[in-house]
Amino acid sequence: MEVSKVIRRILVPMLCSVGIGLQAAEVVDLRMWRAPDHTRLVLDLSDSVEYSSFLLEDPHRLVVDIKSSFTDLSFNGLDFIDSPISGIRRGVRNGDSLRIVLDLTSAVVPSAFSLAPNSEFGERLVLDLYDKTSSPRSQSAKPPASRIEKGARRDIVVAISAGHGGEDPGSIGYDGRIKEKDVTLAISRALYERLEELPGYKPVMIREGDYYVELKRRPEIARRNRADLFVAIHADWYRNSRARGVTLYALSGDRADRENSARVAEKENSSDLLGGVGGDLALGELDDDVALTLVSLQMAWSMEQSLIAGTSILDSLAGITRIRKKRVQHASLQVLNSPDIPSILIETGYLTNPEEAQRLSNRNFQERMALAIADGVTSYFYEAPPSGTLVAWHKENGVIPKSLTVKRGDTLSEIAEQFGLTVTELKSINGLQGSTIQIGQVLELPGNESPFASEHKIQRGETLSEIAQFYRVSLADLREANNLRGDRILIGQTLIIPPTR
Repeated sequence: MEVSKVIRRILVPMLCSVGIGLQAAEVVDLRMWRAPDHTRLVLDLSDSVEYSSFLLEDPHRLVVDIKSSFTDLSFNGLDFIDSPISGIRRGVRNGDSLRIVLDLTSAVVPSAFSLAPNSEFGERLVLDLYDKTSSPRSQSAKPPASRIEKGARRDIVVAISAGHGGEDPGSIGYDGRIKEKDVTLAISRALYERLEELPGYKPVMIREGDYYVELKRRPEIARRNRADLFVAIHADWYRNSRARGVTLYALSGDRADRENSARVAEKENSSDLLGGVGGDLALGELDDDVALTLVSLQMAWSMEQSLIAGTSILDSLAGITRIRKKRVQHASLQVLNSPDIPSILIETGYLTNPEEAQRLSNRNFQERMALAIADGVTSYFYEAPPSGTLVAWHKENGVIPKSLTVKRGDTLSEIAEQFGLTVTELKSINGLQGSTIQIGQVLELPGNESPFASEHKIQRGETLSEIAQFYRVSLADLREANNLRGDRILIGQTLIIPPTR
């Protein structure tokens, strides 16, 4: 038996004075969640505690000592499938303290912290066991490879962050049963499904199930997935049950200044990039003044784009629900602090309002809200699509979408001109008698999701099947368009890419 070289002491609160002991606290329950990269255990306590932990090797174990505590719980009924835990044991230490031993199947990186009581739970001790290869401390600080390869038409990546999760229920509804974490996950999943259907878009879920992801890690996950936009989904709470409506937030200038200064202060350990995701310039390579200037410029761009994207989404949501604040609000929120990714947070409504809570819990309304958010996102990107994306290529080549959500300032004549239509044609398609349109109204367009025929010059390493998949055409259609009998292609050869069916 060998104690690991690093003995991790975790959060030991100081006593008010020597000689004053703590009243014995009881561990009354233990709950467990599995996330993609870690396992979370939550110990429900009757009172606050002092605690420490350390790792043992050969075999791997995590030992947690909780001072002046006890429990009568049996841990035999827990399901450890897909977790690094094979069993949990308990014992008494120094006469009045509780020792809990987690038997592990593999090495982990532990993290522990206490949580204060909320509306649902009392004092808690949280143990996060990060898989060794995926812990935040094991992440490489090197920037990811560029998203834009020569000749590529990549998807626009939208990171969707369902608020709260697992141990953190978020706001609790008027009835004591509706939980924010469930509502946000349902809307986020519906938004994911909608964006996944659209050509040129790739949604990424920050949280896929009922588990908690730390706020600071959410933008990091978006960054690793090279996101073009970060959308956080939440639901609100207020002591007045009549409060209702949607509010959108972007990062405040004061918070941005603090975050930028913090990044520069810790630049040697920062994985944040300059010049956007996929850049090749790290903060640690620059002196402080230059780093702060460049990060501030990047953040200014991100904040500007966040406001534009948020406004587009607000306009779309106006067609299905009440908007509480007519403009995007500024807030000091950690989850919105990315300098390289435009980020917005959507408070979808108030769970303390009975009518709104019921709507937000309804599957049909969740899907309608997700559709409206998706319309706002696509409208934002169609106006100024990132270079090298399929959406940018569609716009450059006059590909018309199948629908458009009216936003503030739009007129029927301008929309018709934008897509090469007459006002009469646009009215006819949508059954309009006059030229009046409303913010949030969805107009049908004579769109064709299929791009015009194009060409592709073959580069080293490419295969015919990969090219077919990239352009969303069948392998058979690609062969037919180019009179190919097999799948053999040559570097430098130019292929005709047929329209998708």
